[in-house]
Amino acid sequence: MSTIIMSQCWPLQGLSVTQKAVLISLADQANDDGVCWPAIATIGKRCCMSARAVRTAMDHLEVVGLLTRERRFNSSNVYAVTPDKFNADAAAPKGKRTTAKGGDARGAGDAPRA
Repeated sequence: MSTIIMSQCWPLQGLSVTQKAVLISLADQANDDGVCWPAIATIGKRCCMSARAVRTAMDHLEVVGLLTRERRFNSSNVYAVTPDKFNADAAAPKGKRTTAKGGDARGAGDAPRA
């Protein structure tokens, strides 16, 4: 476990709960260079989520610069957690969520957003 990498990941903003959980799990398993090689199933078990959710979160972490992957054939992948390369602009949400009926996702008692 690298406390250096972990301490750089905790304050990052603009990630979903799922993405943050996967990032912290990877950082917890990384060495001081940010390198680790856990199985997707291991991350899923630690974060209480499906393998698909882990892969989706990792795809996003890669897009925003927090993760690099070295895919290896017949072996585990090698991941590098790179909090210093985080692109907050790429992590910004792209509009507001909507419900199935086309309304916004606010509750009945929520005030309108400015």
